[in-house]
This record gives sequence, C-alpha cells and structure tokens, in this order.
Amino acid sequence: MVTDQIIHYTSDASIRVSIAITRELTEKARQCHQLSPVASAALGRTMTGALLLAGDYKNKEGVSILFRGDGPLGTIHVDSFDTDKVRGFVDHPHVQLPLKANGKLDVGTAVGKGTLAVTRFTPKQDTYSSQSQIVSGEIAEDLAYYLYTSEQISSTISLGILVDRDYTIATAGGFLVQALPGATDEALAGVENNIQKIGPITTYLQHDVHGEALISNILKGFSYKELYRYPVYWQCTCSQQRMERALLALRAEDKLLLLQDPQVEMVCHYCGQHYVLQQKELAALYNKTNMEV
Repeated sequence: MVTDQIIHYTSDASIRVSIAITRELTEKARQCHQLSPVASAALGRTMTGALLLAGDYKNKEGVSILFRGDGPLGTIHVDSFDTDKVRGFVDHPHVQLPLKANGKLDVGTAVGKGTLAVTRFTPKQDTYSSQSQIVSGEIAEDLAYYLYTSEQISSTISLGILVDRDYTIATAGGFLVQALPGATDEALAGVENNIQKIGPITTYLQHDVHGEALISNILKGFSYKELYRYPVYWQCTCSQQRMERALLALRAEDKLLLLQDPQVEMVCHYCGQHYVLQQKELAALYNKTNMEV
C-alpha cells in the first residue's frame, strides 16, 4: 500500500487544497544523508513544500527550492520534478541544536536568515525564477511569504516532520490552501478557523497517518471534490550517463589531468551515490570524442 501521496481538492467556495503525506520519502532522505533530527525536519519540510508547489501545476512541471540561510545547516536544495518525485540535500546534515523552550526542533535557528529562491521549470526547459527573504527559517512561513510577494498568491501552508527518539521519521506531511478568483473573505475566514482547530500537522497525522480525513477538517462546512491523487517518491536523477556527460564537458587540460589518476570518483550531492571510472574506461570515453590522449 502506498502511504506517500499528494491529493488535490477544490471547493464550492473557490478554495483549492493540496495535501501531501511524505513520511517514507523523508525517512529515505534521512537514511541517505544520515540526517540529524533538525536536518531531517528542515529537509523534510522543504521536500514536502516542493511537492505541494510542483503538484499545483499541470503538464509535468517541476520546481526547485533553494534556501540560502546563514544558519548552521547552510544551503537547503530541493528539486521536485515530474510533479511526483523529489530529491534534496543540506550542506551540513549532521548539525545538532538544543530544542526550543516548547520542546520542538529549532529549525528556524538551523536555517537562519537569508534568501529563498524558487525556480519553476517545464520539460521544454522553460524556466521562471524569483526569490524572497527568509522570514523565519521555519520553511512553511517562508514559502507562504514567497508565494504572496513573488507570485501574488495568498496561501496558507502547514508543514511538519515528527522525528522519533531513534531519529527515524514518525510522521511527515503538510497541506497548501490557496484562494481562487471568487473566494470571499467570509469563506477564507471560515477555512482559517478550521485550520486553527486542526493544530500542528505532525500531531494530527499521528492519528490519521494517511491524511484521508484531513480535508474534511480543513473544509468543514463547505462542499468539495477530489480532483486527483498520485503517489510521491524520493528519487534522484543521477546516473552513470550523467556523470560521463559531466566529465565530457570539462576543459581539455582538465581531462588530461584526470587521466593521470588510476580512477575517477564522483559523488552525487542529492543521494550520495558513488560513480567510479577506471583510467582505461575514462580514456575510452574521451577517445569517443576524438580527443587526443
């Protein structure tokens, strides 16, 4: 049974809601990068947010999110592509910080202040990029602020990752609520009141792990319908072929230097996959391009 998924709804009050359940993919990222609890929370929230933003567009469009904060985590970089796949990494995955006074992970301090950059792209390589300031470092508030200031979309975003005592991911997910043309202030106030009653998304998902009843709480008092749903995954786009293309793109003098080594090893930042070419294999690759070696 697929547990990680994204579901899209629309209501009779011209309000659109997207819900993402992301525990498995966040756990896979945690294992891949050996993330500390605060790094798991920061990266998991960003990946969930990216899926919500990317899933809001049709035609297999995607989104890249880049948090350039001055906190100890460094940069958070996430890509969601084909609307149902996501990958990401943080510069310093092993950062440990004291809990906040309320016992929560201090994601805001881990991220710090700086800029948030969002790039939307299509399979035809059309892109649109914009950025905004990091307002809290808590990820959800920053993405909502970006949507309002850069794309003029009034949105409510809730993102949460609950890390268990053994550092595994207990629950993970979030939702995005956006007003469509025609939404009234009264309807928006009603939905906002519903959201306040839900409380922290991590607490809610402990009792509704698949999020199936979440929409009835968000849109309580309104008629709504499900538009579509699909599973979401952690998946990297790296491959041996991509590594070889990167090696072929190097300057001639750099290629010659690499050929002095017995082997070349490259590591993917997103998933930690190691790719190795022996000297003979590298020479054969370069000979295909008629390079003199």
